[in-house]
Amino acid sequence: MLGLPSTTEVDRALPKKAFYEHLRLDAATRRSFVDDIESITVRNSVKPATTGIPAGATVQEVLVLEVALKGETLPVAALAAIARSNPHRLVFVCTRDGKACLAVLLGSLVVGPWQDAGELTLKLSPVGMDQTWDLMASQVAYGDEGRAGETVEERHATDERIARLREQLEKVSTKRRKEKQFARRNRLFDEESELRDQIRKLEEGR
Repeated sequence: MLGLPSTTEVDRALPKKAFYEHLRLDAATRRSFVDDIESITVRNSVKPATTGIPAGATVQEVLVLEVALKGETLPVAALAAIARSNPHRLVFVCTRDGKACLAVLLGSLVVGPWQDAGELTLKLSPVGMDQTWDLMASQVAYGDEGRAGETVEERHATDERIARLREQLEKVSTKRRKEKQFARRNRLFDEESELRDQIRKLEEGR
């Protein structure tokens, strides 16, 4: 799967009950395991023993899990729960009707575009498992091979921070446009300027 070496192939089914009966889940997430997921299968184990790639300081193994879906609903909360419960890094391959999309947990679950299942491939890094995870996750989340000087987790955290600041800026801007009182409008303008400055510094620091 994903063009990974045959030495990484596992093809071991995981019972859904192992997740939704033993993890602490809300009712909606538990129901999603039943209603949205047909099956979960470990397709590949990417680690030093199966690839010859040196162990990393933080990453020892990356598992590729195929999640066959029953319908069009992507079980985001269920996938995040699986990833958070596993000590290894996970790459999800969600499949339905010959199509597939990839997903990884980077603080929140990041999902790539749907494509023909046979067209999806991921590259590995020969340098080490830390670099391999960064490369695999960057391909899923950004469609590239990563950014120098910034791990994929750091990159995603910065993106989320910028997104939150932009949402806050929009709210403040809307409030300022509606404000009639001059002094309050000026204070909101100052707040807008501060938010824009924070966004600019984050973007320039990348």
